[in-house]
Amino acid sequence: MLRPFRFSVLLLILVAVPPAVADQIAIRCGHLLDVDSGELQTDRTILIRDGVIERVSSSTEALPGVPPGVAEVDLSGHTCMPGMIDTHAHISLTPTPTLGVDLTRASADRAMDSLYAAQSMLDAGFTTLRDPGAFDRFYATVAVKKAIAAGKFTGPRLFVAPHALSPTGGHGDLNNMQPEFEVEIPGRVVDGPDEIRRAIREEIKFGGDWIKLMVTGGVMSAGDDPNHVAFTREEADAAVDETHRLGRKITVHAIGTEGIKMSVAAGVDSVEHGILIDDEGIAMMKERGTYLVPTLFVLNYIVDQGEALGYPADSIAKARALQQERNARIRRAFEQGVPIAYGSDTIFPHHWSAREFSAMTALGLPEIEAIRAATMNAADLLGIGDEVGTLQSGMQADIIAVEGNPLEHIEILEDVRFVMKDGAVIKRPIELPESIGRRN
Repeated sequence: MLRPFRFSVLLLILVAVPPAVADQIAIRCGHLLDVDSGELQTDRTILIRDGVIERVSSSTEALPGVPPGVAEVDLSGHTCMPGMIDTHAHISLTPTPTLGVDLTRASADRAMDSLYAAQSMLDAGFTTLRDPGAFDRFYATVAVKKAIAAGKFTGPRLFVAPHALSPTGGHGDLNNMQPEFEVEIPGRVVDGPDEIRRAIREEIKFGGDWIKLMVTGGVMSAGDDPNHVAFTREEADAAVDETHRLGRKITVHAIGTEGIKMSVAAGVDSVEHGILIDDEGIAMMKERGTYLVPTLFVLNYIVDQGEALGYPADSIAKARALQQERNARIRRAFEQGVPIAYGSDTIFPHHWSAREFSAMTALGLPEIEAIRAATMNAADLLGIGDEVGTLQSGMQADIIAVEGNPLEHIEILEDVRFVMKDGAVIKRPIELPESIGRRN
């Protein structure tokens, strides 16, 4: 059954012109989750100056240097923690049976879709996103990333792989249409090392932060097999070499066992899904520090809701066949300590992203490790661990708050009550003054 979306009584500030940042803000937290130590601390105050955390202290301690009348946010009935990070959010995708294949929407429409989705995820507590392959013919997500970074719109911090690179007939190819229809697909089809290198250069030329490679077949594509390795080792090596040579990072869609291991051996920075990982693959990822982004909820969603949503019967059958095997293999990866980063794979409503937490803990990942996956681990994967992911002095003031203890009830992360990004209050409980977090 689909769970109804829970609306809280909130005052939401999510407008075209971003909220300004007060010079100084003191946030009084009833509890604060230190994700590094795993401790839930009581009565903490976070002092923020110009969007950066200056100090975290006990609420009973004096806060030196705070002038009288500094703006205060009273979250004494809440638990504060770092803003969350989703490293697998497809913000340009509007959930439909055909997913990215929608001939009625232009790239400009996709840009608007992307901005709307990014803002809804920020409202849900995700202050940073990585989009690993947009469903857009051009570069809509790059435009949205730049507009948010320039302060034209409120939105999360964005890292984007503009398109997924797929071989002919692979998971990123539009292989469920007849050959008579010459439709340019929203991804990029590349065959051979030279084509791959050229495509990577073009992705970076137009603003790509990441490169995404479709190394195996997938669930939501017709005619391919998730067990099959779509690219050759020579092609994978070329992709990794060219990406790293140009100072970017690369991730792969990889479900089947051999595709996972080939990708890790080639030196990728993360593996998306990893459903059929084996013990050798687990050992390889641990040795190299390669992150696994398991995206668990999405497979459950396809199995549970696919028929009602009109998804192809072949896709639902593939998802169901993979589900039980995935549970055993990902559980073992969790037990063995593979580096985990959070990603939800939003082919569902974007504000449901936090449902991934319950799916992770259901397979044995401790609550604190699931939260670390969405904070400090994800920040490390993105190369911004010195900016976000923890609530420490010198970090950007990306802060969320929930009612209750997420270490006991992880599902409360689906109902974030307060959101701050870079020191600007985005969402607040209705009882807080509207002036907090804005310049007078």
